[in-house]
Amino acid sequence: MRGWTVAMAAAVVLVGTNALAFPVQVPVGAQGEAPDVAALRAELAEKDAQLKAALARLQQYEDEADYHRAEQMGVVEAVRASGLPERQQRRLAVSIVREAERNNLDPLLVVALIRCESSFNNYAVSGVGAMGLMQVMPDTGKYLAEKSGYKLGRHTNLFDFETNVNLGTAYLADLIGRFGSVEGALVAYNAGPGLAKRILAKKENRVKFMAGYPAKVVKEFRKLKAQQERAISLRAEQTTTDRKG
Repeated sequence: MRGWTVAMAAAVVLVGTNALAFPVQVPVGAQGEAPDVAALRAELAEKDAQLKAALARLQQYEDEADYHRAEQMGVVEAVRASGLPERQQRRLAVSIVREAERNNLDPLLVVALIRCESSFNNYAVSGVGAMGLMQVMPDTGKYLAEKSGYKLGRHTNLFDFETNVNLGTAYLADLIGRFGSVEGALVAYNAGPGLAKRILAKKENRVKFMAGYPAKVVKEFRKLKAQQERAISLRAEQTTTDRKG
């Protein structure tokens, strides 16, 4: 009897302090939502799924267009040296074309730089710590990523070829803008911007350095461009022959 009295007293205290309110509203709908709210939520989820599917189709279309350009330029042939699985080779070729065009660069210049920097070894690491296809230094990669609005995270993320091409291509474009020419940018890409300014400031040093790494990349680039032009000529001749036939 005493226990019942205590319980009733506690209930009275709770009601008196508004801790217990009556009547308690019973949730409606499976999630405790009104039916019209649940229906709206379901409709929004369906629209979101449709938008994601449309974006995926658009991305696939753009990938196909970029891959076709990569084939026409000879980029697809070049990336075979990477030894990556075929699907990843395709993604790499698309990345090179897409990032080069995004930064107003010739994709074949990016290919030439990759050949000279890493020979398409995705896991290459230089003696000073530059990493990946385009041999991006971790600090430079971190700076470029933050400049683009995202975090690089672990420096081993530079082994991701899409990340590496994204950062390396943006860096090359930035250096061309800062140094005024491809050759000057290549000096900076190889030696670092600070040292490059000192090298380019003195004619003797400039001539000597230009004959090394920059000349190597430019030579590779010209070779790739010549191959591209021959391929274009062959396709034109084949088209003419087919029409005559």
